[in-house]
Parts: sequence; structure tokens; C-alpha cells
Amino acid sequence: MQSSILLAGLAVTFIAAMTAWWWSKGNEDGLPPLAPGCFPVIGHLLALASKEPPEKLFLHWSKQIGPIFTLKLGIKRWIILNDATSVKDLIVSRGSIYSSRDISSVLVDGFFDGGKCLSYESGGGFAFYPYGKYWRFLRRIGMYNTDRISICPKSQMVTLHPQAHSGLTKKKINDYQPLFDQETHTLLQSMNMEAKDSKSALGVPICRLIEDYSMLVVLKIAFGDIMKMKPGDKELQQVFELTAGAATFLGPKEQLLEFFPIIKWFLPTQHSFAVLARNKLFSFYGPLFDKLDKQSAQSSDCFFKEVIGQLTHVQRVGFAGVFVGAGSETTASTLQWLTAILTNYPEIQDKVFEEIVSVVGKNRLPAATDEDKLVYLQCVILETLRFRTPTPLGVPHATSSADVYKNYVIPANATVIVNAYAIHRDPERYTDPGSFLPARHMKYVTEHDSTHFSQTVEDRPHLAFSTGRRVCVGIHLAERSLFLAAARMLACYRFEGKTEINRSKDGVSTTFAPVPFTVRLVKRHENVDTLITDSLS
Repeated sequence: MQSSILLAGLAVTFIAAMTAWWWSKGNEDGLPPLAPGCFPVIGHLLALASKEPPEKLFLHWSKQIGPIFTLKLGIKRWIILNDATSVKDLIVSRGSIYSSRDISSVLVDGFFDGGKCLSYESGGGFAFYPYGKYWRFLRRIGMYNTDRISICPKSQMVTLHPQAHSGLTKKKINDYQPLFDQETHTLLQSMNMEAKDSKSALGVPICRLIEDYSMLVVLKIAFGDIMKMKPGDKELQQVFELTAGAATFLGPKEQLLEFFPIIKWFLPTQHSFAVLARNKLFSFYGPLFDKLDKQSAQSSDCFFKEVIGQLTHVQRVGFAGVFVGAGSETTASTLQWLTAILTNYPEIQDKVFEEIVSVVGKNRLPAATDEDKLVYLQCVILETLRFRTPTPLGVPHATSSADVYKNYVIPANATVIVNAYAIHRDPERYTDPGSFLPARHMKYVTEHDSTHFSQTVEDRPHLAFSTGRRVCVGIHLAERSLFLAAARMLACYRFEGKTEINRSKDGVSTTFAPVPFTVRLVKRHENVDTLITDSLS
């Protein structure tokens, strides 16, 4: 009885406190216009609980009240950017203000064991660090040779030497080309085996095969030849599901404790899933780093071999979780969407195959050196990234200080969301944006300098890899992985079936993946078996 009275009293106190706070803050001046459906205390929480995906809801609101607007979510203020102009002006041009993070403590403190800490000596979620020198240190450690970095013991200031070179440029990715060749070859072998063994007229479970491929590519680039997993290994799928589950904590519906921090007085701050997931993360990556430590001299060149000495154990595991998770899940979802879309556009498939035959022929598989000549295939990949963006809302940014933009006040510590979905459906940028039209990218593919990489939004055909100072550092790795897998699958098979391309997998907030589907694999020519079964030349 007493406990019930206590809980009732706490509830009344909570409601009263939140109501008083709301009325004291409710008349904030200067914010961008409020989105529809705002209620006292809870703000827009009910609106976000609708069945409509947030990116579509935000696009709908932007057509009503303008491309930049505000969501009130408890104590939080979310600023939603729905057009390329505001993204360029804020995320790119004012990157020193708009490049911080404000992520769920369940993710950064529970899953990554302290990603919000101010010292790089602990905490593994570097991708979610606030903008500053410690985030720059950990980002650069993955982008540069560690022997060209020095740290002052007293000040802990980081110096990046001028001779340091980026570790994830196209030139560096070329060093991993034999690995890409091996894993795409393994993917084709798995597809061939599944097609032969399949007793169902519906075809093969292509989504699972693609997930295995994307995960193995990134894991083997990260850890080299100490990574012994193969497609179909149960543990491999568990790691993929682990990274997909962690991504849900980046969505607006999963941050209730951040919107109403008073709830933390009554509920544990570390969600049981986050703790369980963290334990799985450490149990998977911990032994790999131990093995890499012991066999470093004998192991093959790999990403973590160069940086392992600069990271604590927690940072190593967190770094690996972000690197592998981000690199595999987005690549997998893009390849899955591409496959699903092309089953609905057989004429586009045929056009890609005809281009491959004219450039490559039928006696070998497409190579990385063929990419510049396979221009229509490049267009298909770019259009897939636009049409079904793997992360339509990206990872939330945050303001490190207050700002004024177009007479709007953007407060400090506001969460800023880039709605790539809305930008990719802007009819001023893309004619007939609701249609899948690869040819719209032909001018970009044939005229742009492929060696030039920019953080701006004007000289790139999509924002699938984000933009500004927090742009995806693995963009070249992802592009190589996407191209080779797509080129080699389409060189060997026609995809047939009835796949759903207007519905995404349920339960995923940040990553936009299709509902799992099967396809029938029809060999393109009589030499396919030879290409697949022969050893790599």
C-alpha cells in the first residue's frame, strides 16, 4: 500500500515538474517553426509514434511549414533539415558548430561503455563523441598511419604530421583488392550452390548471402587472415544482428530517457539489451584483438594492425563495433535494395549486362579497373543509394554552441537531423524523384573527377554517406565493395521474382533495409559455371 502511494506521489511530482518546465520553456522565441502535433510536456512524441516512418513524416511536414522546423521532445529540441541548402549552410559551412553528437546514453554508455567521456583513455563509442580534439584524435587514428602521430604527454594534445597519409583513400583500398576479389568470388560460389540446392520455385535467400558477404569483407579488412569465418557461420549472422540492433538506439523513438531524464531516477539507465549486446560485442572482438596482438608479426596487413597500439582495450572493441557495423550493414542493405529493385526492372538489368559484355566480355569477371568504363552500372548504384538510402536520417548531429540562421535561433545542444530522404526526393534536384531512373546520374559519372572527394552537397549525387566533418570515413571502402559485388553478380545472373520495394524491414530505426526476400537466379550464359568454379587468376 505504501509503495503504491509512493509511486503515485512520484508520478504526480513528475507530471507537475514537467508541466511547470513546459510552461516556462513553451514560449521559446526564435526557433524554427514547430512541426504539427505538438502537445504540452510530451511535445511531438505521439506524432513520432505513428506508423509512418519518421523520414516520410518529416518530408510531409516540410511541405507544410518549410524545409527547416523544430520538434519538441521533452527537454530536447530537434532541428530537422529537409533541403540541400540548409545542409550546406549549416552542416558543411558551419561544421565547427554542427558536428557534435547527442546520442542516447543507452547506446554510448551502455553499449559502448562510455562513449560520452571527455578522455580518449576510456569509452569506446568514438563515432558518438562530442566534436573536439579527442574525437579528432580517434578519427584520425583510423585515417592515418600511427607512426606519423605524436601525443604530448602533459597536454594530451595530438599532432598529425604533414607526411601522414589517409588510410581509407582509394589508393589504400587498392591494397585490399585481393580480399575483395576473394570475397566476391565466395559470394558467387554461395549463390551458385544455393541455386543448385534450392528445391523451392521461389529461389534463393539472397539477403542472407549478401549480409554474409558484406560482413566478411569488412571483418577481413579489419583483422586480416586471423579472421577465419566463412559464409553461413552462425556467429557471423549473430554479429550482423547485433550491429543492426544497436542501430535502433539512434532513432527518435528509442531515446525516451534523453527526452525525459527524470525517468532515470526510476529506471536503470543501461537498458538490459544494451548490457547484453555490449557483452556480446566484447566476447566477439576481444579474442580477435588478443590474437592480433600475439600474431601481429606473422599476420597479413589489415586495418587494425596499424592502429592497435594506439587504443585501449575498450576503444579497440568500440572502434571495431563501429567500423564493422557501419561498413557492413549499409553495404548489405544497398545491395539488397539493388537486387530487389532490379527484379522489378528487367530492362535495366539487361542493359547493365550488355554493358558488362561490351566492356569485359564473357570470359572473365569484372574487375576494379573496369569501374570507370562501366558507367551505366555506376548510375544504377548511385540511383539505388538515392532511391533507397540505407540511412535516410543518418546519425544525429548536435550543436556545440548557439547559432542564428535565417533569423532562426538554433540553441546549443540541439539535435540536428539531416533528412536525406527528403533531399533525395526534391523535384528541383531530381526530375520525377519517385521513379528509379539511373540515367539521371550519367552526366555526373562521365564528367566528374573520380579522384576528387568533397564534403559538399553540390558535387555529389546523393547524401547516403552523410556530409560535412562527420562524413563517413569508409566511403571508398563501401563504394568498392558495392561495385564489385554488383558487377560480378549481374555478370553471372539475371534476378527474377516478385520483390517488395515499397516496404522496409520492421524494427530498424536508422538503417533502411528491405523485407527479406528470395530471387530466382538465371545464369546469363554458358560460361558462368566456369567463371564461378575456377580459382582466382
